[in-house]
Amino acid sequence: MIYVLGFFVIQILATFLIKDFLPPGDGYAMLLVFTGIVAISLYLYRTLKNEWLFVIFAGFAVRVVILFIDLYVPSIGIFSSGTDTEYFHEVSVLVANGQYPLEQTSTVYVPFLSGLYYMIGEQRAYSQFLNIACWVFSAVFLFKSLNYLQIEKKLSFIALLIFTLMPNSIFMSSILLREALIIFFTTVSLYYFLRWIGERSFLQFGWAVVLSILAMMFHTGMIGLLLVYIASFVWLERGKMGRKISTPLIYLLFVGGIAFLVFQNSDVFLSKFVTEEGGTVDYEIFAEGGSVYLASFSGLSGVAALLVAPLKMFYFLFSPLPLDWRGAGDIVSFLFDSSVYLFLIGATLYGLFRSEMPVRTKIFILLVIGMTVFIYSYGTQSAGTAMRHRNKIIPLLLLSYAAANSKQLLEFTKTKWTGKKGEKVGS
Repeated sequence: MIYVLGFFVIQILATFLIKDFLPPGDGYAMLLVFTGIVAISLYLYRTLKNEWLFVIFAGFAVRVVILFIDLYVPSIGIFSSGTDTEYFHEVSVLVANGQYPLEQTSTVYVPFLSGLYYMIGEQRAYSQFLNIACWVFSAVFLFKSLNYLQIEKKLSFIALLIFTLMPNSIFMSSILLREALIIFFTTVSLYYFLRWIGERSFLQFGWAVVLSILAMMFHTGMIGLLLVYIASFVWLERGKMGRKISTPLIYLLFVGGIAFLVFQNSDVFLSKFVTEEGGTVDYEIFAEGGSVYLASFSGLSGVAALLVAPLKMFYFLFSPLPLDWRGAGDIVSFLFDSSVYLFLIGATLYGLFRSEMPVRTKIFILLVIGMTVFIYSYGTQSAGTAMRHRNKIIPLLLLSYAAANSKQLLEFTKTKWTGKKGEKVGS
């Protein structure tokens, strides 16, 4: 991956030097895209084999086709391509040309995209192609995570197939949205977090935290992942730290650190618990989803707002639900998106119930999923927005599904992960 990223950097720097001499039109952008396709293809060929190569390369090819349809076949509408994508493109071009103040833009994606446009000019096709490249890297690191955990081939193949072929995932990673970047940082972060749990290298933990912060910069909902990492570090390293510092002090420092993070981000985190949709406008552009759900709970605050959390989490994961269907579009969305999450959550809960892994490990998996879904659910009020946001946590759900249903993982933990003194892995 490093070599491919280096190749992209060289492309961008070379374009910056010659952009003033380029002819108008998309010819140069096509040159960048096609050379990028060659680089990604060689990367996949050298990294993967057999069915794994076929699945990910097929997903890559489909996304490239969607990119060209989105830009050059306006008669075919691409799901989620429209208001937000055009906002990102138009405002970023203005910022890159010094015609719009950067401080008045929404989300970190605009400064990122405007910086890219400043370097390469208005080469939108190449910018969208970089999103596809991020998806390819995410798929490879998801495969690496499954392989590291020694998950059975069948489970790994199902997880990778879902990640590759989910229609919403295909669209989100092919158009000009920030989702591909968030999923990339999240997937690689989870890979290093798993490596840290197995090997306890602080460098791996550092990479996991840095990458989760990068994901959080593009969407604050990913703060749940960072909090889980910090809690895991305190829990798993408490024995080592306890020899030098008293355990109560460690927990006090931990709680203080969490409080600092939360209050430093109060405008986009704490505000979610003030009103039904509190704080959404701070980081969600034009949140005008089609089928609004739980509208009758609008205006709740304080404890009352927290009491409806299970219901909001349920709707966030599975909407549009049958009772809210407005037409064929909602039915298709349920069949090809909501039903996948129903399968993943149901299979994960069933797998955890039957698994012989330690109870504390099962609780940990549920807490990771629960915290992330809880945070996102309070920034979402419509099925369309929910479909977009829950796609960001699909790597986490796929890894949880595979871990909960794997029998080989128990054998892996016997050699990699040691429990408390006298505790059996399967107890």
